[in-house]
Amino acid sequence: MIRAFIFIFSVGCFFTTSISAQAKTLKVIATIKPLYALVASVMGDKGHLDLMVKGGLDPHIYNLKPSNIRQIHDSDVIFYIGPDLEVFLKRILKRTYRNFTAVPLASQKGIYLIPARTSKIWYRDENTDQDDDKNNLQDLHIWLDPANARRMVRIIEETLSALDPAGSLTYIQNAGKTIARLYRMEEDIREKLRPLRQQPMIVYHDAFQYFEKAFGLKSVGAIVLRPDQIPSVKHIRTLKKLARENNVTCVLGMPGAHPRIATVVMSGTNAGFDVVDPLGLYIDKGPDLYFELMAEMARSIINCQDKYDMFEDFK
Repeated sequence: MIRAFIFIFSVGCFFTTSISAQAKTLKVIATIKPLYALVASVMGDKGHLDLMVKGGLDPHIYNLKPSNIRQIHDSDVIFYIGPDLEVFLKRILKRTYRNFTAVPLASQKGIYLIPARTSKIWYRDENTDQDDDKNNLQDLHIWLDPANARRMVRIIEETLSALDPAGSLTYIQNAGKTIARLYRMEEDIREKLRPLRQQPMIVYHDAFQYFEKAFGLKSVGAIVLRPDQIPSVKHIRTLKKLARENNVTCVLGMPGAHPRIATVVMSGTNAGFDVVDPLGLYIDKGPDLYFELMAEMARSIINCQDKYDMFEDFK
């Protein structure tokens, strides 16, 4: 009887040890908030997820800290958009001795890419060959297309499942729920923005191509192509003329950008003004952030258009 008990106890300990050995607490990093939200949605309560670019910092001009380097080397996997967005990762990702998996989502199969626009005014090229089609640079704001977000979720699930097979069922189930939620979100935003299709807008920073194409919106120019640029007086004058001649209904600003420049561009028109935040800089991080970010962008565009309609009513 005692021998039987010892045998059963030993077998039980063996299987418990085997299961514990198979289960893995993944250390995961996501570089920017929208990506963090999608990874968090797939991971659920498994593993440990860190955000690299925190607070209101812009990944375009972010600099790695020593703590970031330690964080990367201690991780199992880092999800990022691409080295031309997170430029700060280029040097560390070139090292051959790294012991972590790096997943550049913009270069994964199934991700829809749009060439980066090289001109700050593009409305006149609608019916002609686009110079940007010959441009080798890609616009990397890929998360603003819900179809890309769904593909990113699947890539995240496949990566996590390969690194942690014991948790794959959880990752697969969470990914399925997230993808279904993304479909519902896309349809809801599309219905709300449908009346605003083809209403000409001017954007502060050319970061919205994917959102525009996904929901049938139309912008005609940008104040700057990169957030660290300062627009010239000549370009501001050109935009003012563009806004008047094309009956621009909305000028969209960015967090941290001075609204005075947008005010100058809007002068002489009834265009509304609002701020859109494609990075969710001031939204609390978590699995809901991506959905809040997209809904907030849609609301900002609607509010901007409402201001134009209000001015028109007073004519």
